[in-house]
Amino acid sequence: MIINKLVIQGVDYKRTLNFNKGLTIISGDKTSGKSLVLSLIDYVLGKGAKIDLKVQKELNAHCDNVFLEININGTIFTFNRHLKTKTSNIKIYYCHYDAIEGYTPKTLSIDETMKFLMNELNINEYKIIKHKNHSTQKTLETVSFRDIFRYVYTNQHALGTHDFLGNKTPFKKNKNPHAFKIMFNLVEQDATALKQEIVETQNALLEDQKMIFGLGAYLKDKNAEDFNYLSSRAKSITKDITKQKKSKETIIKNNKSNNDNENKMYIKLKKDLEGIANALSDFRNSRRKLEVSIKSKQILIEEYQAEIIEINATLEVNYKLIIPEQSLECPLCSSLVNLESERKQPEQNAEKTLLKIRKDLESKIKIVTNLIDKDMQQIQEIDYNMNRLTQKESILKNAIAEFAKDTDVPFLSELNSINILINQMTKELETIKESMRIHRKIDEKHKNIEKLTAKIERLEGELKKLNVNEDIKKDIFDYLDKEYKKFMKRFKYSTKNDIFIHRDSFIPYYDGSGVYSHESGGLLECMQLSYLAAILKSKEKGYAEGHPGLLLLDSLSKYVGTLRVDLNPSDNDPQLDIDNNSEERINDPEVYDEFYKILIELSSSHQIILVENTPPQISKDYVKYTFLFGEKGLINLEVNEFADQ
Repeated sequence: MIINKLVIQGVDYKRTLNFNKGLTIISGDKTSGKSLVLSLIDYVLGKGAKIDLKVQKELNAHCDNVFLEININGTIFTFNRHLKTKTSNIKIYYCHYDAIEGYTPKTLSIDETMKFLMNELNINEYKIIKHKNHSTQKTLETVSFRDIFRYVYTNQHALGTHDFLGNKTPFKKNKNPHAFKIMFNLVEQDATALKQEIVETQNALLEDQKMIFGLGAYLKDKNAEDFNYLSSRAKSITKDITKQKKSKETIIKNNKSNNDNENKMYIKLKKDLEGIANALSDFRNSRRKLEVSIKSKQILIEEYQAEIIEINATLEVNYKLIIPEQSLECPLCSSLVNLESERKQPEQNAEKTLLKIRKDLESKIKIVTNLIDKDMQQIQEIDYNMNRLTQKESILKNAIAEFAKDTDVPFLSELNSINILINQMTKELETIKESMRIHRKIDEKHKNIEKLTAKIERLEGELKKLNVNEDIKKDIFDYLDKEYKKFMKRFKYSTKNDIFIHRDSFIPYYDGSGVYSHESGGLLECMQLSYLAAILKSKEKGYAEGHPGLLLLDSLSKYVGTLRVDLNPSDNDPQLDIDNNSEERINDPEVYDEFYKILIELSSSHQIILVENTPPQISKDYVKYTFLFGEKGLINLEVNEFADQ
């Protein structure tokens, strides 16, 4: 996974932060919004808690939406989550941020989004059994993308503390070992669960195929099957609209002296006419959507009817077909002998099941038919309203035509003609864009079918090899231990003592004690960074396939001395984050430099986004943004992109 850009946007404010594929550093003053950048990324990727807008007052004043453009295994997505309303939903566009206007988003709940991310990363969701609170009953809990993401994002309150990987929150702490096993494919899957997931994936694939068929039929009815023609036509119309608007500006400019003489009643009539044109356009869009809905439901009814025909045929053959009795003449005595059929009657339970299925299908047909009737009623209401508006539009046009004859402004009729032409072209353009959006939705479904097919193959492969190979497990931990020791040695810690990744808890150890046992903040930070770096290195080796392959880190200098002694920093310099009285601090600027050397090395294969007050000199080429306290932080009106437009 690679994060391309973060966009924060409101009615009159927009700012885009672009990130490097390797290392990106955001530096600057305290409380300038540096950490908020990482929090917003976390929020868009499914964080449960909302952004506290009472604290983030500037964000609250200027922004309503957050967009995140990401690349997952070569596919570009743009995620969108509201800051103030409907915060429990996330919209996903299958395109770059700059192209979202031409795409219809998929709106998912947070849980559905987590499942979506796991599928895109080719990771199986894993369920664990746990006891319900204050009960002896058991329930299943899902280990999701959010649990894996703790190995990606370490905020400033977790780095160098015992809350690393959310350890102070019981439900996170208990799920961490399982998340680790998912990342390294160490989960011993249950055969039944795998089969169930295969069936669910196959059903999802069939649903996508049905939707493609329905949308394709709609495009065929509208004679809009050629996407290239639609795209070319859209560009041509856009060009013509721009040309007409320029002509309009020229006329107004040349006759500016007459503007004050335009009658107020004429202006009101034009505004009313424009309002009617917009309302008619909205009604047409609603009608098109209802037509698509009806077409899809009709296809569904046809499928149900086909299933009923098959069931009736089965019932006819197995339960209603009567074999007549036959008789033969005895060759010895010439008497007739009756032959009774020995045909075995099918089980009554099977017949009941088929009858029940047929009844369910008939019920579904009735429900879908009722839905079609409701859609048809809505279309009738729309047609009625459109007819009334069309009549009103005709009256207003006649009134304007008569009014223009007597007006003293000679260019009004010319402007009116241009406006009518622009409105007509705009309506045609919107119709074309709607068809283009449907084409893109079909492409999206085709891509999803490819991914679902690959997932089915992967699940079937896992079904064949359920048990984890112990030799592979040993290789993984031997490699992790080796890399972990290397990084700890670079931080000037001895590797002669017990230093390893625990085989059961999967946490880093130093000198025989785990990362949650040591007290020194400096040591904890070095252990944690070495651990995360070792996981990234193991991904390069092909082990941690379930790790997204990036890191988000906040404030490395928290427990490490940042400046050399010969710099003689002033105590009252607000830019220097130094606490010489802290016993937990490692007052060694070489270790601090080593942090950045390691991150720079890792960034050749992985994306790393780092927030830091005063990064060292060796990292200056990677500082992409510098925020200042006050009005030049993350919210900075001087870089408002809407103002530029």
